[in-house]
This record gives sequence, structure tokens and C-alpha cells, in this order.
Amino acid sequence: MRKEIGIYIDRTYKVVRQDLITRFNNADVDITPEQWVLLSKLEQGSRHQTELVNHSFKDKHTVSRIINLLVQKGFVERTSDPEDGRRFIISLTDSGRNEVDRAKPHVYASREKGWENLSEEEYKQLLYLLDKVFSGYI
Repeated sequence: MRKEIGIYIDRTYKVVRQDLITRFNNADVDITPEQWVLLSKLEQGSRHQTELVNHSFKDKHTVSRIINLLVQKGFVERTSDPEDGRRFIISLTDSGRNEVDRAKPHVYASREKGWENLSEEEYKQLLYLLDKVFSGYI
């Protein structure tokens, strides 16, 4: 069983991602799950691009591409850090904030769908075990 855990985690990730894509598409929400991860973090406040890399667990080139797409859509803006011109600060625009608000109900519904078969205790245990597996890699 230990050899197969990666398959189970990957399979679960893929079905959750596809569920969210379907929900977004059906509601004409113009973002991907990967874009959602960054937008939801930016909803808490502007961030340096490197913070978004660390938060998303994606490489800097992938995050840069995602940010470029979000800039093109008008959902975020990129400004130079006044303290260090080599760094960028990424901020939500009003349009981005509206898209986050439109996406939230679909994100919450997708999460509930995954959790509905778990008791509260099973849910807590799952989070505990996933954190334990995760911490083995960091």
C-alpha cells in the first residue's frame, strides 16, 4: 500500500481539479484552479511574486505565466517594489476581486462534495495524515 499512496493522492487531485474546472466553466468563471490558488491568496493582500511561488508550490516560471495571464485578464496588476526594483508586488484589481467573489461558491461547493462522505473525525484525521506525509518531504 505504501507504494501506491502517490497514485491515490494524484488521482484525488485530478478529480478535484476537474470538478472545479467543470464548476467554473458552467458558471462562466474565467479562471483555472491554479489561478484560483493565487487569487485567493491575493484576496488577503498584495504579495511579492516569490511569496506566491512559495504558497502555490509551483516553480517561479509557472507562477510567472499564471500571473501574466491574470494581468491580461485584468484580474491582477504587477508593480515594482519601491524598496527593491528587482521584485514585483502583485495585487488584485477590482475586476479580480469580483472574479474571486464569483468563484467562491463554486470552490466551496466542490470542497463540500469531497468532504460529504467524511465524518468530522475522519476529516480531521485525513488532514493530520496528509500533513504528516507532507512534512516527510520538507
